[in-house]
Amino acid sequence: MRRIRQRRHRLPPESYVGQFPISFTACVDERGWAFRSAEYVEPFIQLLTEEFARFDCLIPIYCFMPDHLHVISMGMTHMSNGKLAMDAFKQSSGQYFYNSGNRFRWQDEYHDRIIRRSEEWRKKVFYVFQNPVRARLVHDPRSYPFTGSVGYDLEQIICDAAT
Repeated sequence: MRRIRQRRHRLPPESYVGQFPISFTACVDERGWAFRSAEYVEPFIQLLTEEFARFDCLIPIYCFMPDHLHVISMGMTHMSNGKLAMDAFKQSSGQYFYNSGNRFRWQDEYHDRIIRRSEEWRKKVFYVFQNPVRARLVHDPRSYPFTGSVGYDLEQIICDAAT
């Protein structure tokens, strides 16, 4: 299995604070297929929702692929912290992995990118939305059951990104 190249966070912690979008990709260690069933993914969606809300972030789009997760978060206040939200999610969901008694765990690091321009925003949204199609899991991205949003209407996000 191919591992995502792990990188240290290149920006200082204060760079992740504020009202802007951040793209995250976290991989299951050894690219294990952890996210294959609704009963397993649902608790992770709940943890994602709770942890990002704790740090004043909403999620315009997320996609749980079998072996990794894409999240685009949006800070809602000047004190929002997307990186702390992602760190908290990885910690609480890592504990869930452990408590569920399976062999899965997250890779240590994750990839993040602060989205600065509207063109980049549109590209990232479509990349996440189309990921299940590129992986040949579905023909229509709207039929993939593990793509969603928190605090937004996913269809509206897709429409806005298309304009």
